[in-house]
Amino acid sequence: MNTAHSKILIALFAMIMTAGSAVNVAQAAEAQDKEAKELKLFSQATISLQDAIKAAEQKTGGKAMEAELNDESAAVQFEIEILKDGKVHEVIVDGKTGSVLKVSLEDESNEGAESEKE
Repeated sequence: MNTAHSKILIALFAMIMTAGSAVNVAQAAEAQDKEAKELKLFSQATISLQDAIKAAEQKTGGKAMEAELNDESAAVQFEIEILKDGKVHEVIVDGKTGSVLKVSLEDESNEGAESEKE
């Protein structure tokens, strides 16, 4: 292998490694921003996650499978997945009032698509 060819390969390898590092730094910054947003939203909640789960279970008559802060909303909301009659329902609960804002049935045939139930 000639010297010019080796230098080109080394330069390409260095560029690839630099680009990979830049992507990792960007992803880390994005994760920190998301966490900061979640902490800010959660600090605004006047009800607990446990209270949100209770409200969702009472509204649907089902049992909670998963619960988390809804980070896609500008207002503090909890997103609760409820299992009832073999189907998964997504329940959105207001983090300040505890009221159920939305109940939707998850459509397993098309992940991400939901049909409105309430």
